[in-house]
Amino acid sequence: MTTIGDTARAPAPAARRPLAAIEELDLYLDSTHEPNLVQLETCACGHLDRAALAAAVTAVLDATPDAGRRLAPASRWDRRLHWRMAARAPLIVAGWRSPGELTALRERLFAAPLSLYEATFRLVLAVGPDHDVVILQVHHAAFDGICAAALLTAIGDAYTERAGVRTDPGERPPGDPGGLEGPAMPGWLRRGPAGPLTRHRRLARHLPGGVTRIAPQGASPGRPGYGFVLTSRPVPRTTREGRGPHPTVNDLLVAALSLTIDRWNTAHGHRSGQIRITVPVNARDPEQRWQGYGNLSRLIRVSTQPRQRADPAVLLAQVAAQTRAGKQQHRPAIDGTSRLLAAGWAPAIVKQRTARLARRLASPVLSDTSLVTNVGALPDPPRFGGPREQPLWIAAPAPMPRGLSVGAATVSGRLCLSIRYRHALLDQAAATAFAGAYGEALAELEALAALAAAQPGEARR
Repeated sequence: MTTIGDTARAPAPAARRPLAAIEELDLYLDSTHEPNLVQLETCACGHLDRAALAAAVTAVLDATPDAGRRLAPASRWDRRLHWRMAARAPLIVAGWRSPGELTALRERLFAAPLSLYEATFRLVLAVGPDHDVVILQVHHAAFDGICAAALLTAIGDAYTERAGVRTDPGERPPGDPGGLEGPAMPGWLRRGPAGPLTRHRRLARHLPGGVTRIAPQGASPGRPGYGFVLTSRPVPRTTREGRGPHPTVNDLLVAALSLTIDRWNTAHGHRSGQIRITVPVNARDPEQRWQGYGNLSRLIRVSTQPRQRADPAVLLAQVAAQTRAGKQQHRPAIDGTSRLLAAGWAPAIVKQRTARLARRLASPVLSDTSLVTNVGALPDPPRFGGPREQPLWIAAPAPMPRGLSVGAATVSGRLCLSIRYRHALLDQAAATAFAGAYGEALAELEALAALAAAQPGEARR
């Protein structure tokens, strides 16, 4: 693996702006064991020109310095943290020979913290035997899924303007290490995860709480890091045009996850009481849905009870009603307690330690069961020299005790799904089985939605 210096311009005197409350909280809750990263991944049609890719990143940062901002140096006693508008981000080049090596690279990247004092994102060019993979990792304190997708699209467009794609499947870029153990691979990536979880982290999942937890299966409680299951399927058809209010694709994703967790826990002898799903909602103005860099989303919660999940049609109606109400309420991005922790007048070091202590004490009881993030149908999916039809996977954070999240993006009529899971919760076989059950739940709810749309005269449940 090689690192092509920072794709940076010599910045003018950097502007500063304070972090928003949700950005500051995301920073405080970061840790070396559970980096607060969002990851996007797409495929190229062939091999990319690394010099042209580095130039494309530089061009995007020149045009939008806010995308490459960094955390400004601060005293530990400063009350507020600030972004420094200095365009800078590293481009890393790695090689892989097999899907297994690509999976290992993906997991090691997600286990490696990203220092916000150096950059808010990193771009990885993973060179394969017949095609390359482009991976974008962003820190959640600086990006949400929407602007991360916009950034990757901008980089892809800038690359396409500068270079084509080499189509010879046997050609590897000169000097490519050809695998994960290349001598030039940075030590932070070669080492992998930072180490075992603390005793508190291991025990937190077993403390009693009012929210259902996903039943562990094949778990390695002391093992840090994440695994991934990437799949795609046709975009669900939820209704016919002109039928009035109806479940959205996002409603299907949330309801299917709730149903899957209920059935998964029942099959493995675990209780399933209240299941609560976190759902990020784009807080931008509708006409600026894809504009603006930053964590510009807010969180809503969708709760379901066993009696609702007993009837999938009732479940889907309940989920649709809750998400509709949540989107219509204009609330702050985070709740009052979290705002106080993030934006209070105490020194930043005090707020950070208080936030982390609060999470350790409260997360076993207050943390939601899981999370669904859906960036929707991208108007301009990323492309790197080829058509805008390559799949795009987005993986959202999944800290314990949640341990699992679902990311979704729609590209060219396909719904790309990423199941991100903690090794402390599931092993690969269990995660693959969970993903299969999730796909079955999606198909079942899609059929129910289509049936309801075909019978508009019936009373809604």
